[in-house]
Amino acid sequence: MSASQLVLGITTAGPVEVALLGAGRDICATGDKGALESLPALLADVLQRATCTTADVTLIGVCTGPGSFTGLRIGVAFAKTLAQVRELPIVGVSTYDAVSFHVSSLPIVAVARGKRDHYYARLIAGPQNPPQLIQGSKEAIERAAAELGGPGSPAPIVGADFSVTQPGDGARAVAQLARQAQGRGQDLHWTNIAIDYGQRPNAVVNWERRHGAR
Repeated sequence: MSASQLVLGITTAGPVEVALLGAGRDICATGDKGALESLPALLADVLQRATCTTADVTLIGVCTGPGSFTGLRIGVAFAKTLAQVRELPIVGVSTYDAVSFHVSSLPIVAVARGKRDHYYARLIAGPQNPPQLIQGSKEAIERAAAELGGPGSPAPIVGADFSVTQPGDGARAVAQLARQAQGRGQDLHWTNIAIDYGQRPNAVVNWERRHGAR
């Protein structure tokens, strides 16, 4: 991987964050408003502090969820449009992978926040165990973590409100995971990016009901 590569990381699954990594830069910006209000200003901020423009960016990473329904739609559309206009490779990164990026031990429970007091979680018991996906209240996720880890030793929970992270950690992880994906030679075209809502969108469910689909 070239030392001059400049990777843009964007996450709007929860807090809105933008990171610019590489070429001697490690710059992050976070917003306290919604994605629609925050993203353009945050991107402008990191580019200004890095003394560069979007023409210098060589790769984009964007968090594809689960998480905030509206935030994800805005953030992913923003990142895909930028990738299309600048003809840049782009990587979609799961919220679960982003929040657990710095944790290598198992078992682990990675969490994303949905609506109020509703969370999505990915549980991994060990290297040979397939991930389990669940959703529910904070208490339900904590019970699942206790069962996963065993008596007296609940599995660690990362992400959302269950662990303390520093502002910008999410966007940094997205950028780093995007760089790793590029290194594996994945197809990084913007048309491959799809949002993970944690469940089927209501529009799909309603269509199936109207048409009698199973």
